[in-house]
Amino acid sequence: MNSIHPNAALALNARDRSRIETRRRLLETGLELFARQGVADTRASDVATAAGVAVGTLYLHFKDKQGLLRAIMREGVEELMGALQRMALSPAPDPAAAVRAHTEVLVRFAESHTGLCRILFDPESVRKNVSTEITEHLAAMLELRVREGIADGIIVPGIDPVVAAHGVVGMLLQVLDWWTRNPGIATADSVIETLTRLRLSGPYQGSEA
Repeated sequence: MNSIHPNAALALNARDRSRIETRRRLLETGLELFARQGVADTRASDVATAAGVAVGTLYLHFKDKQGLLRAIMREGVEELMGALQRMALSPAPDPAAAVRAHTEVLVRFAESHTGLCRILFDPESVRKNVSTEITEHLAAMLELRVREGIADGIIVPGIDPVVAAHGVVGMLLQVLDWWTRNPGIATADSVIETLTRLRLSGPYQGSEA
């Protein structure tokens, strides 16, 4: 039976660690440069140089700049979805509290991930449909909640779940984009309060924030 020499195993582990560290460095550097310079004005070679690797190394990990961009956004979305799923594990006592909790998760995430938000709404991200993938994912989650609300009699009849979900997500993302670019205009608490009241003012029956 063949066995791997301990030194060879250590070398493999070292290579794995180096590969993981390089990938992490490229992701962090890409996020910083895309947010600061804009996606269109940031070249793959810029990211590689700032990360201290050859541009060929970036291509080995992400194929091209768009691959890096999508990987950055995917990680951000996974973190956000994790926060929303944790929120769902502790159901709110009523619809108003549920809407407020959902809104707070999104606002707090945007507050602590301003660079990611800049990339999400970057014109190049929109043109390449990177933003579309994320908004569709958020809308699909909200659509399910709307359908459940209609079935439970919480949401008024006649509301189209698909239209409602995209409408709410569009409003939320538009406000968060504006707010993260102009953080001094309003506090996070006031953004949460206002968005919560706007969300509750239409589809929910007899609910007040």
